[in-house]
Amino acid sequence: MELHSLRHAAIAVSAALFFTCQDGALAEPSAQTTSAAVSSEAASALAGMTLSAAQMRIAALRAVQTGHYALAAELGGLLLRADPSDPYGHFVIAQAELRRGNTTAARKAARQTLRYARTDVQKHEAARVMAAAYAQDESYFLSQLWMRRAMMDVPSEALGRRAGREYKASRTLSRLSLSLELSAAPSSNVNGGASEEISTVDGLPLVGILSPSAQALSGFSARGALSLGYAVQRGPTSETTLRGYGTLRRVWLSDEARDKAPSVENSDFGASSMEIGLQHRRRLGDKGPVVSGSATLGRAWQGGRHSYDYRRAAFSLVQPLGVVTALTAGLSWQHQQDADTAYNDVDTVGYQLGVIHDLGTPGTVSAMLIGGTAESQNGQITRDTRGLRLGYEPGAPLGPLRLSFAVSAFEHRYPEYRVLFPVPGGRADQVWRAEMQVTFEKLDYAGFVPVLDLSAERSESNVSRFETETLALSLGFKSRF
Repeated sequence: MELHSLRHAAIAVSAALFFTCQDGALAEPSAQTTSAAVSSEAASALAGMTLSAAQMRIAALRAVQTGHYALAAELGGLLLRADPSDPYGHFVIAQAELRRGNTTAARKAARQTLRYARTDVQKHEAARVMAAAYAQDESYFLSQLWMRRAMMDVPSEALGRRAGREYKASRTLSRLSLSLELSAAPSSNVNGGASEEISTVDGLPLVGILSPSAQALSGFSARGALSLGYAVQRGPTSETTLRGYGTLRRVWLSDEARDKAPSVENSDFGASSMEIGLQHRRRLGDKGPVVSGSATLGRAWQGGRHSYDYRRAAFSLVQPLGVVTALTAGLSWQHQQDADTAYNDVDTVGYQLGVIHDLGTPGTVSAMLIGGTAESQNGQITRDTRGLRLGYEPGAPLGPLRLSFAVSAFEHRYPEYRVLFPVPGGRADQVWRAEMQVTFEKLDYAGFVPVLDLSAERSESNVSRFETETLALSLGFKSRF
């Protein structure tokens, strides 16, 4: 949608919708149907007629449709003289003032419309006027919030799609962006503990007993993530964004887990992080790739204590290969500085290479190769990683549900790992994971829909401490747009 269209989103058809009940019949006129005289200017425009409230409603609608906004505002005022709680009178004024560029007056009238609104159509259209007024003032972030408010009372799927397009247009124009993720999940292994109590190492005559806290503990976890961005530079082919990101995870152990590990507290498994960074994205030519580079500084906490600081640099590329296929690639470097000792500092290099292909009606498939290395003075941390992730998303929803699937397999090797003695051949972990995401598209509230994530993960290792099984189910929310 063009900026001009967004700024004038509350078009004359909105007035017609507003004047119509949800079943398509004309709205009932105000209970107060006595005639009210109009001004000499309005009377001249209307051939000197004296109009009833119902007739003034129709005349006001025609005035909006034909661009006579001063007359429309005057007729709206006369409707309010007859009935100060008439939502249509306030709405006509809001429309007229918006078209005349009086955005403050338009917002004031739109708020009154919401106050007295009697139907979803009236609430929806009034919120759209608020969004359009803020967009006209180039306050696109506030415009997005009011479009979310409009979606709370969307009266039909067609109007919901229209509101979605207007929201996307406002988001594209806004320099400020905000994203919030919330999820909650029961899990059979909230601490990433081992599946068995006995600890063994292939190739070594060692047998141990793992502490309860090192074994899998069931419970409930909740996670939240907040992302903020501000475009400090924006052009036709590039954008530079200052961004901030924070995460918070909390865990509540089950009664069974508390009995198993009575010395462990919920807070021991809490985690949080905060980071700030700068990102630049650029398109190289009409058919060239989109490249992105970023630099980030961050801090992480574990169990309520400062765990480490980090700095990261990353580069990514998306190259279209025809109309339905794209190649993706990425490279990253991160230095992690331990809060207690430099011995545990880690330098990590990661890479990924993948392809995404749109099959049309059957859906979209993707394949991604992922790998990396971590170097540290602490041989327990030094590792190599490589893996493959396959994804599939059907092209059409299954009734009210939209599904997506993913499977992945990874191998992690720790060549210097020790359990009292060096592990023969080093420690080697194989991890398999299957995921399904279910989006409930029909349970829309303010443009947000619930999302159910189901995952199963199993890891095998020559060091049994790292053999785990995890089943998790989480419920969260995401924006449809």
